[in-house]
Amino acid sequence: MTRYSAQTLTSYDLLKVLAIVLTIIDHTGHHFFPDEMWLRILGRLCVPIWFFLVGYARTEEISRSLIAGGAVVAASALIAGQYLFPLNILITIAILRRLRTPIAMRATAGPENLRGWFLLLLFAAVPTGLFSDYGSMGMLFVLHGYMMRRREVLSSRLTDTHIALFAGFSYLAFGLQQGLMLPSLSVLQAVGLMVGLAGIGLLLHRFKPVDFPKFSKMAGFMGRAVIGFTGRQTLWIYVVHIVLFRAVCMVIYPEQYVFLGWEILPPGMMYLLMKKGLL
Repeated sequence: MTRYSAQTLTSYDLLKVLAIVLTIIDHTGHHFFPDEMWLRILGRLCVPIWFFLVGYARTEEISRSLIAGGAVVAASALIAGQYLFPLNILITIAILRRLRTPIAMRATAGPENLRGWFLLLLFAAVPTGLFSDYGSMGMLFVLHGYMMRRREVLSSRLTDTHIALFAGFSYLAFGLQQGLMLPSLSVLQAVGLMVGLAGIGLLLHRFKPVDFPKFSKMAGFMGRAVIGFTGRQTLWIYVVHIVLFRAVCMVIYPEQYVFLGWEILPPGMMYLLMKKGLL
C-alpha cells in the first residue's frame, strides 16, 4: 500500500474510483436488493466510464490480467448457477480493445462515416449484446474516448460539434436502452437515469489527464493509499467483489444460485428468442 500513498493522485484515479464504486452499487442492487431501482440506476452510470477509458487509452494491449479476470468471472457464473452468455464486461472490454483502432479509423474518417457507424453499432446492440455484456453499444463510448483523446489530430475531419453530437446521441440511446431493460422504473427514476447519464457524459467530455498534488497532500497518507489503490486495482476489485457476491448468494439464495446449475442464456432471453423462432 505504501507505493500508492507515495504517488500523486490523478484524474484517472478519481474517475476509476467513481466507476468501481458505481459498479459495486449496481451489483449490490442486482444481487441483494433487486427491487431497489435507484441502486441499479446509479450503477448504470459506470458503464460509459469503463468503455470511454478503453477508447481514451494510448494502448490497445489486451493484458493477461484482463483475460484471467474475465475467465474467473465467467467461471464464477457457471459455478453459481448463472448463465454463460452474455459473456461478462471484461470479455467485452478485451474484444473492443482489439477492435478499437480499425473501427475508429473508419468511423472518424468524416461526419458521414461517424453517422453511419453510430447507426450500425446502435442497431447491432441487441444481437451483439446476446454474446457479451453491452455488445456494440460499448463501442459507442469507446469511440467517444478515442475522439476526445485525439480531437486535435481529428480536427481536420471532425469538428467539436460532430463529436459532441455523436456523444450526446450515444448516451441518449444507452439511457433509452437501459430504461427499457430495467423493470418498473417510475417517471422520476427514468428522468434520474437520463440526467445521471448526461452528467457522466459531460464529465467524460471534459476529461483530461491531470495530476492533483494539492488534493493528494490534503488527502493525507491514508487517503492517498485508499484512493490510489482503488483507482489502480479496479480490475481485481471488480473480480473479487463479483466472486464474493456470488458466493454469498449461493448461501442465502440457494434456490436461485444453484451449484453448477448454469444455463446458456438468462431464462427471459431464452424465452424471447424461442418466441421469435430464433432458437
